[in-house]
Amino acid sequence: MGTPRKGLSGVGALFFLGTLGAIAFYVQQQSAPEAYDGVRKSATVLPDVTPDDGAPLVLPWEDRLDLSAATLVQISDPAQPPTPGDAQAPAADAVAQSPAPANPKSSRFVQDLPDGHRIMLTLDPVLQESALTIFQNREVPYAGAVMLDVRDNAVLVLAGHSSMDPEVDPVEVVASAWAPAASTFKLVTTAALLESGKVTPSTRACFSGGLHGIEDDMLLDDPARDTRCETLSSAVAHSYNLVIGKLALEHLEQQSLVDIAHALQFETQIPFEYTVERSPAHIPADPMERAKVAAGFWNVDLSPVHAATMASIFARGGVYQPPHIIDQVVGPEGDDLTPARPKPTRTLSSDAALAVGEMMKSTTTSGTARKSFVDPQGKPYIPDVVVAGKTGSLTGKRAPYLNYNWFIGFAPADRPEIAFAVLLANEPKWRIKAHYAARRLVQIYLERRDALERNRDARLTETGVQARTRDAMGAIVKAAPAPSDTPPAEPAATPSTSPTPAAAEVDALPPPPGPVPAEPTPGA
Repeated sequence: MGTPRKGLSGVGALFFLGTLGAIAFYVQQQSAPEAYDGVRKSATVLPDVTPDDGAPLVLPWEDRLDLSAATLVQISDPAQPPTPGDAQAPAADAVAQSPAPANPKSSRFVQDLPDGHRIMLTLDPVLQESALTIFQNREVPYAGAVMLDVRDNAVLVLAGHSSMDPEVDPVEVVASAWAPAASTFKLVTTAALLESGKVTPSTRACFSGGLHGIEDDMLLDDPARDTRCETLSSAVAHSYNLVIGKLALEHLEQQSLVDIAHALQFETQIPFEYTVERSPAHIPADPMERAKVAAGFWNVDLSPVHAATMASIFARGGVYQPPHIIDQVVGPEGDDLTPARPKPTRTLSSDAALAVGEMMKSTTTSGTARKSFVDPQGKPYIPDVVVAGKTGSLTGKRAPYLNYNWFIGFAPADRPEIAFAVLLANEPKWRIKAHYAARRLVQIYLERRDALERNRDARLTETGVQARTRDAMGAIVKAAPAPSDTPPAEPAATPSTSPTPAAAEVDALPPPPGPVPAEPTPGA
């Protein structure tokens, strides 16, 4: 898993939170007016917290969760007897043998605590290592990737990296709101426009310029100048700033945009086993400044964990569920102490969420991420699967001139299985963009679908991890009850039309992603 560390640590963490946070602040401020309502506080400035030593921990193992302490444990097959050399099998003779290394393709990450607790993580070892390898091989200064299984928002990837400063805590890279949201915030604005009922995906706005910035006069209609007209749908795919800005200026009040930003978890503490820094979103009262923020300029920061969670809301048709990285916890006596999964809630109407998701498909087929998903001959790099996504990019004008580059989305677009976010902070000479790294991770996921499904049901044993037996139809087979010394009771005299139970009972596969909360009642 590389060398993740728990919490902030040393000079590297100070550099990350200080220097990089300052850069992000300057990127946000460099084009902003000298005066605007509200003072923006850099998201990376941590508040002073007075610890309450008397407060009990909510879950004792969460306080000690440490990615760097998790190790690969091979998943054993209950149908196969242990063989010499198996990672979990004892040696056949008295001579000590080194256990075979665990195969990442058929293993799970497990952290053993000194007091006997065992924690199994939701991370997929292959996807996790693939993300880190991509970042390391391309020498990205700062990079983070998060991938969620949208059935219950289990975390498959939580990868933070820095080639600029290896001492930076990887968890901070993915859990801190250290980068401007940039054009990913257009998804928030688009959802707000659709929820207003005043705009549809085919609503058009005419414009001139605005590809790299927005001036006040550009937001004012001028038929002689504004000769290019594009729809809201096209503006999402191609990230047209002025189309989004003009539609927001005409149709969105401040509170409307604030409400949808909150629904998509900005200015909100997202529950997670690691602390996720709140993503600030300052929505100005001034209409012109608000239009610029709506198009993705300044005043809004975002963390990769939050970005992936936001993408999952669109993937799940407007249903929000906090992510989780703990899959199972077993106590010293073998008792199951697994925490309950976070509850899903509807925060966005299904119509708006699905419409935004439909627009996001064009980002990869014809829009700003096309080069990473379609080759020069027009052939998709991922056959038969469309990925829904949104790019975002802002470049600082002060040293070290880092470019904050986002790609968030979900796949497959028509039947979502994963939601993800990739954030890179590149130097002027960059090797990859975020949408390339995201495409590679989606490809690896699709290649591992079957293995991931098999590995997902694995359960902790006293010393290892064991797969669960499935029948020919793929259903999990429960072990038959142990034989008892008590003789069986006499059968009931009344004949039964029920078939005789088999020696083993089966459970149906869990439905993805569970019951969907009802639509909000109008006016409620």
